[in-house]
Amino acid sequence: MLALVWLGSASCALVRSFAPAASAPPRPFNHVAHADRGVDCLACHETADKGEAAGMPAKDVCYGCHADIDKEPGKKLEQTVAWFLDGQGNPAWSAFTRQTSEIKFSHGAHKAACIVCHQGIDKDTGLTPEGKFQRMESCVACHAARASTKNDCATCHEQLDRSRAPVSHANGWKALHGVCSKSGRSASTANDCAMCHHKNECQSCHVNEAPSDHTNFWRMRGHGAAAGMSRERCETCHASDACVRCHQESAPRSHASGWTGPSARHCNGCHVPLQASKSCFVCHKETPGHASAPAKPSWHNPAMNCRSCHAQSLTHPDNGDNCNSCHQ
Repeated sequence: MLALVWLGSASCALVRSFAPAASAPPRPFNHVAHADRGVDCLACHETADKGEAAGMPAKDVCYGCHADIDKEPGKKLEQTVAWFLDGQGNPAWSAFTRQTSEIKFSHGAHKAACIVCHQGIDKDTGLTPEGKFQRMESCVACHAARASTKNDCATCHEQLDRSRAPVSHANGWKALHGVCSKSGRSASTANDCAMCHHKNECQSCHVNEAPSDHTNFWRMRGHGAAAGMSRERCETCHASDACVRCHQESAPRSHASGWTGPSARHCNGCHVPLQASKSCFVCHKETPGHASAPAKPSWHNPAMNCRSCHAQSLTHPDNGDNCNSCHQ
């Protein structure tokens, strides 16, 4: 069975299946092949400038151009109207990109070129169910740029129930919402927390309730490593002076016996030059001890292998760093 499927305003895809058209996979429709030949959107989507829906072409509209084209010698089947018809010879439309019934939208009321909303459709060789959906942020941005157009929820949505959270906010949402908020609205409109929530709501909640991973083990062992990987996450709730205040009273657990002094165990754990080390320079803004490192003799050059002569006579541990970082 062959079927032509509806893909929303000014777009369609074609499918081939041995099952009913509703469950058939999409058969791509080549918009660019038509746009490059100067076919206007309204030639096929006749009600797009005045109706609620854009209107999909009837078979006779297609044959208006293809009656002779499809008879050309060597014409491929997938380039003909017949390729798009079902077993009864009629086009069957699907609804891959059609909005839900509660959304109020009229093509005729939007006096804009099709390409403004259907960006890239003139260069598309085959829409699919995962194709060019209309994103709500595009509508909101366009309405915001027009002072004469309302930009509240009721402008487009018939059903508004502010007492009911979105469907996505169920089934462990409390544990999962952090991941979604970080992935952002580019991944999904539902991830745009700011659409319903003010930023201070996040702060007021997390001030009273720490994230689930903030256990005692986290405080003792885990938070330092996590802060090193993503300090931005910490700064969602914590100001930088909070770290400073805490560590002024409680040194990191690594700063135990032998961390400084003759054994200078910190040399093996810190990176030189110190200014480039996020872990050290967070607290230690000045390094007078390192600045006093002996200078190299004048006949030494940076290309020399220091360890070939000094490996046995070093007065501090060797952590493998470049000696030239301290010994200028």
